Amino acid sequence: MCLLVLSGSGAAQAHLASDSYLRIEIGIDGRIAGQWDIALRDLDVAVGLDSNQDGNITWGELRARRTEVEAYAFGRLTLASDGAPCRLVSTDLKVDYHAGSAYAVLPFAADCPNTGRLTLHYRLLFDTDPTHRGLLTVVAGGETGSDVLTPDHAEVALGEALYPVRDQAAQFAAFGFEHILLGYDHLLFVAMLLVTAALRRDSSGQWVPIDGLIRVLIETVKILTAFTVAHAIVLTLAVLGAVWAPERLVAPAVAATIVVTALDNIYPVLPRLRWQVAFLFGLIHGLAFAGALAPMRLPPFRLAVGLGSFNIGIEAGQIALALLLVPIVFCLRGEAAYRRFGAPAVSAAGMLLGAWWLIERLSS
Repeated sequence: MCLLVLSGSGAAQAHLASDSYLRIEIGIDGRIAGQWDIALRDLDVAVGLDSNQDGNITWGELRARRTEVEAYAFGRLTLASDGAPCRLVSTDLKVDYHAGSAYAVLPFAADCPNTGRLTLHYRLLFDTDPTHRGLLTVVAGGETGSDVLTPDHAEVALGEALYPVRDQAAQFAAFGFEHILLGYDHLLFVAMLLVTAALRRDSSGQWVPIDGLIRVLIETVKILTAFTVAHAIVLTLAVLGAVWAPERLVAPAVAATIVVTALDNIYPVLPRLRWQVAFLFGLIHGLAFAGALAPMRLPPFRLAVGLGSFNIGIEAGQIALALLLVPIVFCLRGEAAYRRFGAPAVSAAGMLLGAWWLIERLSS
């Protein structure tokens, strides 16, 4: 069986949020079937899959720990009918890839004592990683709904109007906001762009101040919007199955964009228009987000709402960073010491961190 690659380095996987994909289908006859996709990197931490500690997880290693994996997972998922727990029966063990990362796939059936009101309680990884999110899809009565399960929102009723679209929009906007805030490498890349947001290069290639707050804000908005538009394009194409790239390639490429952008702050190597840089490299960063919603298999309208809201959340996270950095950069832009030493020093630090991530990811 093919080798399932899993990096054991936290630094190398700095931009990956922890998530799982849970799908529940309720038939018209009352039968309940489900599928739960859980990242191997999460299961390795929880139950220890990599028996020889070589940084790779083989199908044999996963299969050997099937009993422990199922006990761990289904011990943290409860389906109940009118308060009486349903018995969850695993029917198989498979493997799938989402955005280039390997996931254990656990199909299951639910044997419920009656056909009353169904509730779901989700507790996977919340005790060890409060940033973990469970992406839930529910199919019942010809309708499809979705939800984002968090430590503060771990119990939901299934089939009750299948979650209004406005609730879905709010949940996925929050999911996008959290996704960008937990993506340290994405934030560092944006920070490297914003370090010089109040500056421009003159004909000799030296940084000089941009005159006026309005012009600085316009340049900042152009940078952030270009980055988000690039994300949106790649994410949409990925969900439609038009693009895909393995994580082992995307992760080093993301780190490389940080190194090059930071280097450009010190010595010009990229186009003068920073929004063009943000868009070009944003396409690469978008690949890291590409699998966020695709495995949920939402119908077109729900998918459009989810994608739009997710990108709004990402944009909001970037705006939050800009609100922190841009006022500082604007106030310092007239200082020769900042232009000659401050911005280059910050950029050099970012370049070193990006280079460290690049080496880590290439070695893994």
